[in-house]
Amino acid sequence: MRTRFTLLFLGMLLGGNLAFQPRALAGEKAEAPVRIPPTAAAVWQAIDQQSAALGKAIQTGAFTEVHHRAFAIRDLAASLPARSGGLPPDKLAQVKANLPFVATLAQRLDATGDAKDRAGTESNFRKLQAILKLMRANYPETGGK
Repeated sequence: MRTRFTLLFLGMLLGGNLAFQPRALAGEKAEAPVRIPPTAAAVWQAIDQQSAALGKAIQTGAFTEVHHRAFAIRDLAASLPARSGGLPPDKLAQVKANLPFVATLAQRLDATGDAKDRAGTESNFRKLQAILKLMRANYPETGGK
């Protein structure tokens, strides 16, 4: 009898958890995957668009957009090495070396955006812009110097 009660209790507990989980997830937007352009120049254009949208979201206080924009920039930047076959090995190495910083700053932007911390989000955005500028310097055809 006691075993039957324990199994019934565990079944209700697990079943209730499964029943309520979709409701908890319904509050979060499903993210569409970022479309990665086929060339490095097109990736930089997409990064510029996402950066402009991220800056505007921060400026207007639309912190719910920060997560999507920051991780889109991270994913776009991560695609650059595969699209940078024409870069000399030393420049490609510099691009790859900066990718962990881009990923870290995307996570920080997500955290400060979720906390609605305008100053922290602005600071992390400036740091991200600086890293992207360093990376872009390796791509003179996209305006990097």
